[in-house]
Amino acid sequence: MRKTIRILFATLLAAVSAGTLAHHSTANFNKNEVTTITGKVTYFSFANPHSFIDVDVAEGNDTAPYKVFATSKVVLIRYGWRPTSVKPGDTITVSGYPDYDNPSFLYLTEITFADGHKWLRGDVAE
Repeated sequence: MRKTIRILFATLLAAVSAGTLAHHSTANFNKNEVTTITGKVTYFSFANPHSFIDVDVAEGNDTAPYKVFATSKVVLIRYGWRPTSVKPGDTITVSGYPDYDNPSFLYLTEITFADGHKWLRGDVAE
């Protein structure tokens, strides 16, 4: 009986772990291509498990909405980000890997904030 419970527990643990890894996968982003956009922030979600920045990019007389996928609030804080680092109305420049299915969804690799300073995903947190 104990052996059966251990096997069930191990199976459940493996299933949960696989789901967690899949959730945090970035396989849907094309890491062989970088898209750079400049636009006005419409929304900033400084949250866990992931932060997001919505940006409207001018394209002629129209605007194209982009959603930028960032890491978690906890990690961004380690890099010096604050809830006010990105505000609606700010003009920012963002570079990121585009989603294979939706090129207006980017995985953040670099941002130039409204005040001119930059952050790169590879920067080491202090």
